[in-house]
Amino acid sequence: MAQVVVIGNIALDETLAVEAFPAPGASIAGSAISQSVGGKGANQAIALARALAGVATVRLVAAIGPDPRGQVLAAGVADEPLDAQLTRRDSPTDFSVILRDRNRENTIVTTQDCARAMTPAEAVAALGALGAGDALVLQGNLRPETSLAALAEAGRRGIWRILNPSPVEGCNDAMLAECDLLCVNEGEAEHFGGVARLSQGRVLVRTLGPKGAEVWRDGTLQLAVPGHPVAALDPTGAGDCFLAALVAAMIRHGRRQPEAGDVGLASWAAGICVSRLGTQGAFPSVAEFAAAFTAEGVGAPTGSAQPR
Repeated sequence: MAQVVVIGNIALDETLAVEAFPAPGASIAGSAISQSVGGKGANQAIALARALAGVATVRLVAAIGPDPRGQVLAAGVADEPLDAQLTRRDSPTDFSVILRDRNRENTIVTTQDCARAMTPAEAVAALGALGAGDALVLQGNLRPETSLAALAEAGRRGIWRILNPSPVEGCNDAMLAECDLLCVNEGEAEHFGGVARLSQGRVLVRTLGPKGAEVWRDGTLQLAVPGHPVAALDPTGAGDCFLAALVAAMIRHGRRQPEAGDVGLASWAAGICVSRLGTQGAFPSVAEFAAAFTAEGVGAPTGSAQPR
């Protein structure tokens, strides 16, 4: 059975509804919406575990602090179908404050103290016995030198390397050069010099929000897949859900170049996510993913899981 290791962050998401984002110096009122497991690493690992249940093992490697937030996070991943390797640190547990305005746009601030405490040696050790046929997923919440060490070692072992360079401040050109599949949104693609540059020597998937996604390779557009129209309620975690569903579809089909069905299923999963409130609670369930992968066409399931 294939193995997937996600090395990244786990954070407690605290979401507040506001009428409008505050101006500098302003104090505004807000309403508490939810508190849930979050962080890009945890988001991607949980969605991957649900999408690959019974097909591949998924392990999350992340850090938490010795505080109530850490206890909430450990309990929150306990019921997910993944192996959560949560290392205890002396730093406060990472958390995110998410502000959602009346237009359902989000502004997110995430702490990174625990995530950035991971060392290059620890990241390499987290690869364990992985080899060809297995996969490594990284984001931008670790220190760049830590991510680069894991990517380089994975390359030496023939491990499939997937990078989502977000937040961009945690990524650099050396990391981009060490990945096989790069998944970016429009802003991230622009930040790193555009899709033509970024896709040289690797597969690049650029998400376009409700417009769908594109696949690029060696500076050439290979594929464009439209999005699934939905009534959007909450965009939190949609990009992480997209990446996880895309990677899961490719693993299930045994390929490293995404096809239209893989991208279509990823767009379906992201559509499900934005049509529900919350983060992990908004991701498709194990049963919904299973139905998607056995359905015809691009993998959209029937019944209540159908995007709205």
